[in-house]
Amino acid sequence: MLLNNKYLFLLFFIPLFMLNACSKKAKKEDINVLLKKYNSQGFLIEKVREVLGENVSFAVKGNFDNKNNLEIAAAKEINETDTSGIQFFLLELKETELSVISSTKVLRGSLTKSLTNKIKFPFFNYELLYYNSNNYYMGSRGGEQFSYIINFKENETYYSHVVSAPKKLAQIYISKNIKRKEIKNFFISNAKRDFPNIRVSVRDMNLDDNNL
Repeated sequence: MLLNNKYLFLLFFIPLFMLNACSKKAKKEDINVLLKKYNSQGFLIEKVREVLGENVSFAVKGNFDNKNNLEIAAAKEINETDTSGIQFFLLELKETELSVISSTKVLRGSLTKSLTNKIKFPFFNYELLYYNSNNYYMGSRGGEQFSYIINFKENETYYSHVVSAPKKLAQIYISKNIKRKEIKNFFISNAKRDFPNIRVSVRDMNLDDNNL
């Protein structure tokens, strides 16, 4: 009788075990197929827009939080009644679901005619996101240039702001949360390409500031 019960148990358990193993294998294969689809930029930005909306104009895969899951950094233009600017997001693919795991506040800037891309510094074992507004806010009588480096891993936004006014030296402000001189030098050297004689300001500025 005991042998019969054991036999019945095995007869019932083995098919369930095999079914579960087959199900896990099929699920893993489905995830691998999905991951390959994310190699297509068109598919990637389509899936990001499903989460963040149609105003997303930039998205890139990368290692931004040093995790094993697929990670995507994205940038979105914000045009609301009381808020306008740009916002950056970090999304993560968990199995088959793409979701936001981190985001910046709305920052000054526009994605039009700007530069946005991932960037790697040798002292970080993960990637960061870099933004520069380029000449979008520049005109014949000067203007502004906004730059950001987004460190999703440490939840930090490093910021520089260049202001150029007629008959005055251009100035650059660098946010106080930047601790590494390499990042400070990165912002300054980039600004010097357009403004060789730029000087560093200890405070942030407005374009119409009389004390520039």
